[in-house]
Amino acid sequence: MKNMRMSEIVRIDSRGRVTMPSSIRDAVRLSEGMYVMLIADLDNKEIRIIPFADPEARLVEFRITFRDVPGALARVAAVLAEQRVDLLSSESRTLRRGEYAEWFAIADVSKSKCKLEELKDKILEEGAAREVELRSFR
Repeated sequence: MKNMRMSEIVRIDSRGRVTMPSSIRDAVRLSEGMYVMLIADLDNKEIRIIPFADPEARLVEFRITFRDVPGALARVAAVLAEQRVDLLSSESRTLRRGEYAEWFAIADVSKSKCKLEELKDKILEEGAAREVELRSFR
């Protein structure tokens, strides 16, 4: 498969904004209101823009601390799946081996019937999670 590339030179305005030319927007299928992920490579001084979610998405960032035992993350993820939460990005790590770990996830909750506080309660009621923090994107 061939690596296709396009390039354009644009200016940054006084508020730090960049206008993306329509040729590039169309080529990568970006549309108004769509969520994109910006990834800055500080070593190479490069920024990547990655299409992330449709404009209809309701994005929420989850930070969940749970017991570091086999299956704990899967149990928390199962609660989200039952509530029709669509995981878009996640990262987990052990903080203290055998004691606790944390999971960061960005998800689309637009298809869930649960309010965020209910969702938080359901995750905690399942028993694996110790703490749940939610942050909505606007």
